[in-house]
Amino acid sequence: MAPDEKRGMMDTAIAILAALIIAAISYTYFRRMEFSLGSSSSAASRMERFATADRRNVADRLGDGLMHRFGFTIEAWEHELMWAQLGNFHAGKTVGSVLGTSILYLGAGIAYIFIAHATSPVFFFALAIAAYYPYLQLKGKAGEVRKMIQRGLPEAAALIAAEMAAGSSAETAITRAASLPGPLGRMIHEAVIIAQQAGRLIFSRDMIDGVLVEHFSRYRMTHIEAFARQIDLVASKGAEGPRQMGEVARGLAREYRSEIKSESEKLGNKLLMPMTLYIFIPFMLAIFVPLFASVFISF
Repeated sequence: MAPDEKRGMMDTAIAILAALIIAAISYTYFRRMEFSLGSSSSAASRMERFATADRRNVADRLGDGLMHRFGFTIEAWEHELMWAQLGNFHAGKTVGSVLGTSILYLGAGIAYIFIAHATSPVFFFALAIAAYYPYLQLKGKAGEVRKMIQRGLPEAAALIAAEMAAGSSAETAITRAASLPGPLGRMIHEAVIIAQQAGRLIFSRDMIDGVLVEHFSRYRMTHIEAFARQIDLVASKGAEGPRQMGEVARGLAREYRSEIKSESEKLGNKLLMPMTLYIFIPFMLAIFVPLFASVFISF
């Protein structure tokens, strides 16, 4: 095939792709508009349309539409989203939002490869990373919330122990702990609200798990589930409860200090790779690239 014919086919393909993108954007924009005449365009009807309008972005509508149409769920993504939203990340988003963003990134990458004829394996690797990035970001936010909760366990236990030592019941102490800032306080608050609305006991009784243990078990994290079961056990001890809760608080504090010490000892190994990538390799390149360039030029 002649070069002119190849160039003509490429121009045609680019024009078709550009037309499809413009058509999709135009359809997305104009489908939100409603044209009405006469009395139906009153202030009340406009306010009603404004209140019921779908304000989701393109990624949200795309992902939610696909999940609704095909009826599938991604349990791992839902679990990570639950954790992220506990820390006020991805507020108002759904799993479909993350999926839609991945599809948009994937589509943009495929369009770039098609237009630029970037058939190198590096571009396909970058395309896979771009499609995976929204879930990777979601997982990173969920991991941050897990660490925040783990750091807050000793403080929450100390507050509950102090309330019980002052003569408050375990129910009152856990209600006070629900006012703690951060995701752990929000998690305890959710358990208290569920118990109040459902009229159920927040602590276990007669081999039936209470709302606190049941709610914390949903998050599938060993530390918080053990924390809930410890408080659950303390609540059933009566007069011995405050003393045992104090021991629980001191035990959590010791565990946290031990973990911090262990993490500080591993810090050198964790910093080795970033230091190699961002300091050592650029330093070596800055020295040897000009040196070898001058050697090759001399021949």
